Amino acid sequence: MSVIREISIKGRKQQVPAFSLDGVTIVTNGRFLTIAKIFDEYWLPLESLPNPSRVIDHLKTVGPKPDLFTFAQRAPDGQPKFSYYMEWDNVAAIPVSSYDHWFHKQISSAARRNIRTSEKKDVLVRVEPYDERYVHGIMSIFNESRIRAGRKYWHYGKTFETVQTENGTYRDRSTFLAAYVKDQMIGYMKIVWDVESAAIMQILSKMAFRDKRPNNALLSQAVKLCEQRGVKYLLYERFVYGNKGEDSLTRFKQANGFVRMNLPRYYVPLTSKGRVALSLGLHRDVKDLVPQWMRRMYLDMRDKWYAGQMEKEG
Repeated sequence: MSVIREISIKGRKQQVPAFSLDGVTIVTNGRFLTIAKIFDEYWLPLESLPNPSRVIDHLKTVGPKPDLFTFAQRAPDGQPKFSYYMEWDNVAAIPVSSYDHWFHKQISSAARRNIRTSEKKDVLVRVEPYDERYVHGIMSIFNESRIRAGRKYWHYGKTFETVQTENGTYRDRSTFLAAYVKDQMIGYMKIVWDVESAAIMQILSKMAFRDKRPNNALLSQAVKLCEQRGVKYLLYERFVYGNKGEDSLTRFKQANGFVRMNLPRYYVPLTSKGRVALSLGLHRDVKDLVPQWMRRMYLDMRDKWYAGQMEKEG
């Protein structure tokens, strides 16, 4: 039996049908084409993920039946293991052997300078408890500006309770880092741990302190923690997103030692509509169906519009 579950997509709450199986939640999203997936598949411990065939068998018995089920293999398991239809997905990953190797061999000279700059400008990074003080520090970063990266920032103006809840997920498997200048928190990072890998859930800093390179300082500390724990891969979501191409975030990842790791993503049709949609490529994100040049033109126009709005408001 399905229930309605509230999930957050890019900071916006949505109510979606959900099913429980073997301790995980499967959510279904979409209007014309309904696609089921394991909720927070990327963040769950690898050992807790159910066998895909078991999920498929379960979804065939529910009503209304989703049109497609999608799942991906987890890093670093890039060799296809299943016979279902697949396409290549990707993650950004730092293969971690030692901090010294990362610092001297894997990152760019500019990234090394940025880490040294953060040290010279007295940026201090430390592990913090997830308490009221830390949440207020996150809020001070969120509320620095309504606009980030050329668009309206969806975390701006959120309440303490909302910020506390949204950033406190998987607390028992997470480490919370904070970057300080004197007593002011200017950046933070949340790392979620698994056995062989760790994933950065959030890294963000105040734009007013960009010259102090707090993000580089946070990432440097994250690699040190990975070495201490014997974690082999530090992940930071995708290396590239759809057909968006290289952007400033990809360049940041590349300069700091992340490489593209391709992983199989599978799509299993459960209805005739799902089979037709899969054959026509309609399972892909709408944004990825737009030509890259057109998408880039739209993003440039959006950035200019928001910049104009900020100028008008002073």
